[in-house]
Formats: sequence, C-alpha cells, structure tokens
Amino acid sequence: MFNKLINPILFIMCLFATACSDDNNGNEPITPFSLDKTYYEVRLERGAASISITNGSGDISLAIEDKNILDAIYVKYDSNRDKGYDQKGHINLYGLQKGSSTLTITDNVTKEKETVEVKVTDCYLAYVINDSNHPVLPAGTTLFLVNNQAQDYYLFDQDNIYNKPILKDNSYEFFITLDAGTGAAPTNYAIPNLRLYMHNPADAGTTAAEFYDFEIEMYGENASSSYVLQVIQAYLGVDWEELTGNVLTKSPAPVDMTMIMTVPDTDYRIRGVLSTVTIPEHTLD
Repeated sequence: MFNKLINPILFIMCLFATACSDDNNGNEPITPFSLDKTYYEVRLERGAASISITNGSGDISLAIEDKNILDAIYVKYDSNRDKGYDQKGHINLYGLQKGSSTLTITDNVTKEKETVEVKVTDCYLAYVINDSNHPVLPAGTTLFLVNNQAQDYYLFDQDNIYNKPILKDNSYEFFITLDAGTGAAPTNYAIPNLRLYMHNPADAGTTAAEFYDFEIEMYGENASSSYVLQVIQAYLGVDWEELTGNVLTKSPAPVDMTMIMTVPDTDYRIRGVLSTVTIPEHTLD
C-alpha cells in the first residue's frame, strides 16, 4: 500500500522539477527586469532602433500608446540556439509617422514594467568623412542630411559626436550638371552634385547665403559606388530621374557605400561612406 502511494507522489515531483527546469532553461535565477534608458529615437520609415533586453525572464509583452506613430516587435533569443549572447532578446522600433509615443514593456513572469518614450524623427542619412582636404568638411567629421522641408544638415566631430554640431541651421540640395564625353560622337553624362548652403547666423534679416558645391564622382577608376545614388534616393527622397531627364549615364561603379566628392577646378577631394549611424539624440525635432 505504501509503495502504491509513494510512486504517484514521486512522479508528480519529477514532473514539477522538469517543468521548473524547462521554464528557466537551466539558467540562473531570474533577475529583476529593468532598462538602462527610457528615451529612444528612430528615424521615419527607414531602419529601426533597438532596445536590448538583458535581464528579467525574457518573456515580455508590449503595449504601444499610438500605433499610428510607432510599431515595435520583440525578438526573443533561444538559449540553445543563440549561445554567447548576454541578452534575453531585443525590441525593434519602427517609425511610422513623426511624433512621440510611449511604449510599455511588461515582464510577464516578474510582472515588472518599464515605460519608454520613443520619438520618431525625420529620416536622415549620414556621410562619414574619412579623408578630406576641404576646410568645410574635414576628415573626422560626419555630415547628417535630413529629409525634411527645410533640408537641414548637421556636421558633427566624430570624436565628440554627442557635443554640439560644428555646423547647423543650414540647408542643402542635390542637382545635376552635364559633362560632355570624348570620342567621335560625344555624349552628355549626368554628374550628380551636392550643394551645402551656409547661412549667416549673425544676420537673421538677410536671405543671402554662402554655398559650397561638390561633385559626386561616379566615373573613373576611383569612383563612388553606384549604390550611393540609390541610398540617397531612398533616405532623402531625391528623384534622380527627374533631375537628369533622359540624359544617359555610364556604367555603374563597383558595389560599396563609398562616396567621393570633389570641387571642380580645385584639388579638393573628400572621401567617405554613406552610413545609417544615428544622429545625437535631441538634435532633430
């Protein structure tokens, strides 16, 4: 009789132990759930910001205040598949419309909650300058071009990127010039250009602005990648077809994100890469 009674009890205890092991996946005891920061920014429509989940159970749920502004997707890591990660998972943030929305993150096991503010800014693209002899865009700086009505741009020192920008409150535009090729039947080639306007902040009443033009080198042995035009179009809304009309272009350069700019009739040369690095927080509206 005693053996018949104890066997079911042992069986239940084994089931309980197995369930506990499965819930915790053999990991250490669950730590309290918390986040290092409660403010994030994400650019409109392009790319995503990420919130790392490094503590708690890893079993979380999300509540978005305004789903017209923000979308959020949680990716939970598998302890068996994703070995070597110090994270439980991460949350991808996607900007759908300019504005701000709160995101409430709940740990379903510990019942702890964190609420973060997410601001969706205008889309922008970074040009990380590695080599330059131009005084306005020196090496070691990053130029951020913003896709907004004012066409703002900001220049930051890469070593002090979270300080104030070197240049701001200016505007930019892309335009096309034509270059006649050589040969028996010369053909006009479209040359993309970037113009940076530099307004005088000391004289708010004037509409005059100094500007600097840069040709984007698309042809030749040390040309920019053809991909840079596609990325500029995607992130900044530049319609190259509208700018070039029916003008023919030469064969594209090898694929990478290098963009080389020069100033015609000078020895100024700027070499950098287009990048999706983020602009310092609280810079954009």
